[in-house]
Amino acid sequence: MFYYLMESERDPASDPLVLWLNGGPGCSSFDGFVYEHGPFNFESGGSAGSLPKLHLNPYSWSKVSSVIYLDSPVGVGLSYAKDKSRAYTTGDLRTANDSHTFLLKWFQLYSEFQTNPFYIAGESYAGIYVPTLSHEVVKGIHEQVKPTINFKGYMVGNGVCDTVFDGNALVPFAHGMGLISDDMYKETSTLCQGNYWNDSSSDECRTALRNVDKVIAGLNIYDILEPCYHSKNTKKVTPQNSRKPESFKDLGVTDKPLPVRTRMLGRAWPLRAPVRAGRVPSWQELGAYVLCMNDEVATAWLNNDSVRSAIHAEPVSSIGPWVLCTNILLNFDHDAGSMVIYHNSQEPYKPGLSCSHLQR
Repeated sequence: MFYYLMESERDPASDPLVLWLNGGPGCSSFDGFVYEHGPFNFESGGSAGSLPKLHLNPYSWSKVSSVIYLDSPVGVGLSYAKDKSRAYTTGDLRTANDSHTFLLKWFQLYSEFQTNPFYIAGESYAGIYVPTLSHEVVKGIHEQVKPTINFKGYMVGNGVCDTVFDGNALVPFAHGMGLISDDMYKETSTLCQGNYWNDSSSDECRTALRNVDKVIAGLNIYDILEPCYHSKNTKKVTPQNSRKPESFKDLGVTDKPLPVRTRMLGRAWPLRAPVRAGRVPSWQELGAYVLCMNDEVATAWLNNDSVRSAIHAEPVSSIGPWVLCTNILLNFDHDAGSMVIYHNSQEPYKPGLSCSHLQR
């Protein structure tokens, strides 16, 4: 498993240590490093494939903490396995177990961090990764597994939590934010009887939900008050490889330049995508293009041989190119169930931060 440690710029000997996980399943934690809270702001180098320009990020989490960016599970980002047939068949519970094994080995190697306050954080599908891994860590502490991890809590941003709760929240949220009319909300609520996620109750309910989808289809799901900003050269999906509404196709085409750090944050599931028990569909099956995002600078940087060498990652010639979200995890099972029970059982390690946007 590949990780990158960014030591605290303040006092790494005593500052908190944070493990950061992006979601997916299948998305690299370098998403967080490059576009969210890493030490640099990345600016396009000006020509296709050129190295981006790096600027110090004054809001980096490394200002006050050390951060481990972990590509998990194996096969994601710069993590890889020699036995792909076995390693790339995984799920929530195995991912948590593997990540816990990684942490134990990491703290063995870097014993100087064993006394630092330790937190686990992540977003989107890491709403599953974070509490399940936290559960493994807490269980290890209770069983006196060595080395002892000085675990203090966890943070989930915009996370997957519970299939029914998450799925049923969209329509009331859209109404509460004024995105759909009172009449549309009342009609949909009546026809679906408040059950918007398992919408097989009637044809009328399914029709009402399709009408809601049409109304909110053109929104930026990462920030409903903002338009989408992309380079004009951003590759579009075609009707043949996407299941998204036609109204999405031209999102991101703008004359406005893409300045440093205007990319919308946090890769998440496409609107209303099915996070259900059992096998999770791959990004390719869902039309793996995420709206309002441009990942060109991360791709150019992480596929450069000199950068790979500097961060001690295997070269492209050995493990292939880095992609933000891989489709290699074709057999990933959502086998952990609802996260509500995990959140309620983590005493005294309650989540320290939780936030939510439109897509959840």
